Amino acid sequence: MGIADRKRRERQARLNLILNAGLTVFSRLGYHNASMDLIAEEAELGKATLYYYFRSKDELLMAILENGIREFFRHLEETLPGLSSTPERIREVVRQSMVFFQKHPDYFRLYLYLNAHPHFRQQTLSRLQPIIRSKLSLIRNLFEQARQEGYLKDFPLNQLISLFGSLVMGVGVFMEESTLNEPEKIARLISEVFLHGVLRNPVQQPVSNAQKAEDHHD
Repeated sequence: MGIADRKRRERQARLNLILNAGLTVFSRLGYHNASMDLIAEEAELGKATLYYYFRSKDELLMAILENGIREFFRHLEETLPGLSSTPERIREVVRQSMVFFQKHPDYFRLYLYLNAHPHFRQQTLSRLQPIIRSKLSLIRNLFEQARQEGYLKDFPLNQLISLFGSLVMGVGVFMEESTLNEPEKIARLISEVFLHGVLRNPVQQPVSNAQKAEDHHD
């Protein structure tokens, strides 16, 4: 390995160390209580090194969020082309989401924290909008393809995609932590509920005890 390659790898390793340390501190303390001093301490680096890579706490926060988005969608972009049907690809989105939540719970905690604060939510979304829009086009294309292939009922597509995202993200809010340790099992449940519903077909009205007695008497 040449000197230039070694320096590039060392720089990337320090960058990853800073991003991971920042994620840990932000998710644990929130934005206001986090500081570059605490992040440097978590990374076991000098504060000057942090400022060499990032000029401010805001810039580091945006880099952390962008890194998480890119990592999640990188796995999708690698796996989806190998699946044979559109419903399988939708299921894979759910599966990858559950696996990501399990492996990177700090990303999810940070996401929830920022979304709970309207100022941060607006600021974060506006600054990350280009990458979010480009990556979410993958999900939209999946649903558009599913509609063209006749898999979807005639629901408003934007609302359907929003509902899908809410269902997937809501798992991290309402599920017990122990449940998230079974990402494959939860992914199958979400896919089944979203794609097929929870009611048996054909749907039958429940029969009251009075109706049962009347039918027996007849």
